[in-house]
Amino acid sequence: MKKELYVVTMHRWGDDESHNYVQGVFSKKAQAQKAGKAEKDYRGGKYEPKISVIILDQHDEDALKYQKTLY
Repeated sequence: MKKELYVVTMHRWGDDESHNYVQGVFSKKAQAQKAGKAEKDYRGGKYEPKISVIILDQHDEDALKYQKTLY
């Protein structure tokens, strides 16, 4: 069974080219969404969360194809 992980990255003003940082890695989508929203609120709306889904312990091309950003 493939283990999905949800990586929350915070992007200043939602811009990929601006300052950004990893807020956390979660095993459940709902936890990632909650953490992203909480961090956005804590930062006064200056940072937008983006959640990427990755597969644990995968490093081949199939894993890279699977990797996606939820929002």
